[in-house]
Amino acid sequence: MSDGDEGIPELTESERIRIQAIESDFTAMGDALRNGTATPEDVEGAFARFMSLDIDPDKHRNALHIPADAGPHATAIETILRRIPDGWGRWISVDPGWYPLVIATDQRLVEIDAEYVVHQIKEKFGTLRYYYWPSSEDASPELLDAMDTITDDAERASAITCERCGEPGVLQRTRFWAKTLCHACADPLGYAPVLPQDLV
Repeated sequence: MSDGDEGIPELTESERIRIQAIESDFTAMGDALRNGTATPEDVEGAFARFMSLDIDPDKHRNALHIPADAGPHATAIETILRRIPDGWGRWISVDPGWYPLVIATDQRLVEIDAEYVVHQIKEKFGTLRYYYWPSSEDASPELLDAMDTITDDAERASAITCERCGEPGVLQRTRFWAKTLCHACADPLGYAPVLPQDLV
């Protein structure tokens, strides 16, 4: 696990509530931007509220941020977050449909490098990105290749898994964002499938 494992700061209940409020604010702003209803004042207000958050940035970055919707995955996600070194931000930036995929990726990596380090887990261009580092600075090329294969497999699996619900999905797009979603999750959010000719 990461070197600072024992020194991970804990947020107070008040700090957690304020952070959840800001996250909710940004989610609502993102939805409004995607569906075209956001005004410049909405964006300015959300950023002003974010900038007024009176929590030490280092404490915020280094605390464990287990998603509120983690449910039965909370313990496994906490284990993964504890692999993230100080300064990288101990959160994952994906929706709950990919939580099982993230956890399975961690389990596969642990089988070949029990002390590997996570740097970032996020969605990018509609697929999962799982950035890691081996536990040993002199890791063999074979180990690195095996770890890359695992994270590449996860990225491919995410391309056909709805990020929101975990059902089969396809790449969907709004004017500014791309996500892998099933039709049931995509339609209410204003996403439309990316057609093969759009990928060329």
